[in-house]
This record gives sequence, C-alpha cells and structure tokens, in this order.
Amino acid sequence: MAGEKHFNESRRNFVKVLGSSSVLIPILGLEACGKPQAESSAAAAPERSHATAMDADAGQVGNSTLAASASDLPHISIDDPAARAVGFSLDAATVDRARYPEHLKGQVCRKCVQFKGGPTDAWGPCMVFAGKQVPAGGWCTSFAARA
Repeated sequence: MAGEKHFNESRRNFVKVLGSSSVLIPILGLEACGKPQAESSAAAAPERSHATAMDADAGQVGNSTLAASASDLPHISIDDPAARAVGFSLDAATVDRARYPEHLKGQVCRKCVQFKGGPTDAWGPCMVFAGKQVPAGGWCTSFAARA
C-alpha cells in the first residue's frame, strides 16, 4: 500500500510538471519568434539579394562569388558510389539502353532540372551530386526534364 501511494504521488507530480511545461513552452517559443532577425543566427550568414539567390537556383549564377565557387567544385568520377547508384554516365550517348530503358535520346544533364550550370557550360553543379560538377552531356536515372 505504501508503494502504491508513492506511485500515485509521483504520477501526480509528473502530471503537474507536464501541465506547467505545456503552458510555458508555447509562451517561450512565441517570445523567441518575436526577436528581430539581427539577433538570430541567420544574421551571421552572408546576405544575398532575393534576385541573386533565385538566379542561382535557376542555374544562372549572377554573383561572381557564387560562380567562382561552383567552378572550384571537383568533377564527378564514374567510380563515385553515388554515381554508380544512379547509373551515371559521363556521356549520354554511351548509356546502355538495355540496362536503362528509361533513357531517351536527347536527355542530357544540361536539360535536367538538377543541373545548375549555365546553358553553355561544359560542366556544372548538380543537385543529385552535392559538391560535385557533372558534364553537361552526362546522364543518370535522376534525370528530370526542365519545363
């Protein structure tokens, strides 16, 4: 009986703490949301204009710093495990059509939404292979045609 009484008191204390916490957490969260952005950790990141960020997302890098960093990325290797996982080919013309029947003529990295290089770039960053450049004439099973 003494053990049951202790259990009931512990449970009551737990419910009290839980109830208090559930009231305080949203209040503290709202307090943090109301702080100016200058106080947040996002302020430490370098700022870019909306247009520049959108241009970079569209594969047209308008900021020379962004362009320089993209050209510094290493070229992907055919032996890269990520490349092997998606059937990557450095040259779309050499894709094994028996193994990859989904590959259609004309599908190349340059025409894929994942390719972030410019329309005349021989190599460019790819969202599938973070931190690597792919050839504009390559292909993989992650190909998704640009609209």
